[in-house]
Formats: sequence, structure tokens, C-alpha cells
Amino acid sequence: MFLHLGNGISVRTKDVIAIHDYSLFIKGKGSEFLANEQKIGRLENTLPLTIRNEEGAKKSLVITDDKTYLSAISPWTLKRRSQMVYDTMDMERDVPEDENGEFFRNC
Repeated sequence: MFLHLGNGISVRTKDVIAIHDYSLFIKGKGSEFLANEQKIGRLENTLPLTIRNEEGAKKSLVITDDKTYLSAISPWTLKRRSQMVYDTMDMERDVPEDENGEFFRNC
């Protein structure tokens, strides 16, 4: 399953290591982390071009093995979206199957 980060960018949910509030990365060690990610070419800004450089528009930081993404979507919304994927998968597993492996349908 995929997690939409905004502006047409999605990542596989199983590749997401962490979703953080961007405000935690403005000062100190967090800003050093972002500077290093940008320096090595791992930082991807998913914000639309019209607001890409506005600090207030950056809401979350999504960390994967390959890249770190800046997103205009709040970390709480991204977390909820990622949980919905797994909740949906769990619900599909709970649907009973018949002897042919077909899911019963309520018709």
C-alpha cells in the first residue's frame, strides 16, 4: 500500500520508518539532520512550487530508508492515513471464504 505525501508524491507504507512534526527539525540537531539530508541529496520537498519555500507550509517530515520527505500534510493526518491502510487490510482478512477461496458477498 502507498501513503500519499502531497503534490503527487507517494511512498510505500512498509518503507516508512518515521513520521515527525516538522517543527522538531527547525533548530539544533534536527536542523543539522535536515542539512545533512539535503547535502547528500536525500531530502525531497513535496510541497507545491508556490509554497515550497514557506516555512509555515512545511508540516511533516517522513523518513524512509532511501529519502526524507517534507510534506505540507500534518503528521497526524499522515499517521491516520497509514493506519487506515493496515486497518483495511485487517478487515479484508476477517471476511470469510467459501470452499473455492472466494469471499462471501452480501448481495
